[in-house]
Amino acid sequence: MRGQLIISIDLELAWGDWDKLTPEHLRMVENAERPICAALIELFDRYEVPATWAMVAALLDEKSAISRPGEQSSWYAPDIIEWLVGAKSDHEIASHGGRHLYFNDIDALQARRDLDFASAVHQINALPFKSFVFPRNAVGHLDVLASVGLGVFRGPDAGWLRRARRLGAAAGRVANLSDKVFPVPPPPVRAEAHDGLIDTPGSMLLLGRNGVRRLVLPWVTRTKLAAGLSRAQRAGEIFHLWFHPSNFYHHPEEQLATLAWFLARAAEEAGRGDLDIRTMGSYATD
Repeated sequence: MRGQLIISIDLELAWGDWDKLTPEHLRMVENAERPICAALIELFDRYEVPATWAMVAALLDEKSAISRPGEQSSWYAPDIIEWLVGAKSDHEIASHGGRHLYFNDIDALQARRDLDFASAVHQINALPFKSFVFPRNAVGHLDVLASVGLGVFRGPDAGWLRRARRLGAAAGRVANLSDKVFPVPPPPVRAEAHDGLIDTPGSMLLLGRNGVRRLVLPWVTRTKLAAGLSRAQRAGEIFHLWFHPSNFYHHPEEQLATLAWFLARAAEEAGRGDLDIRTMGSYATD
């Protein structure tokens, strides 16, 4: 089997930090999110690479934006979804929950209500509802996901990082930064059955460049991206890269250049027949 590439994107805007929103983050959402999304879509179109965009459903529900702080456009974004649907690349619009609730902190009834809301929004807007990315990667209530018709989810990043996070949040943060600062090759993953669903775990987060993360130099990120893709190709497995548009808020030119470099490499490998570029939802029917 050829190696495979999945790129998944958590599309949240202000919903991603609804519970700890700061004025600075809200300002960045208002000023930077749309230009970055437009630039990302242009890159994917340029290299003919489809991605899985996991959308908070409330971004298409105007009522959900009522009484939220800041501009309505930070919470309601039908324009971005229109860009994705109209893009040349065949992107998948997946689910990132209804209102970015954390599935490890809510009960089954709350999870069901949130997913029913998300499903209804997708149905009203004629969007697929096959794949799910857990807000904050907080996995929970897989049985509820299966009961509403979802077939695929993105599990936590594979490899030693997953083991480090089991030691606690602090250990997980240190391990995550160490993994990104140094050119540690990210692991390939497999699509595996899990409680009636297909798990496509993450391989690597394309980290933002704010704060201490500015130490993650572009050459390190490129080295990791190349190694991750090569390892997946040799193993006939998946390299699953993921990020948020907000990971491009700081040093956007460098970040976009790094992604463009990687997409060009992936497109070349796919053009030679050495790589399959897939969306998460494509694994639902395998």
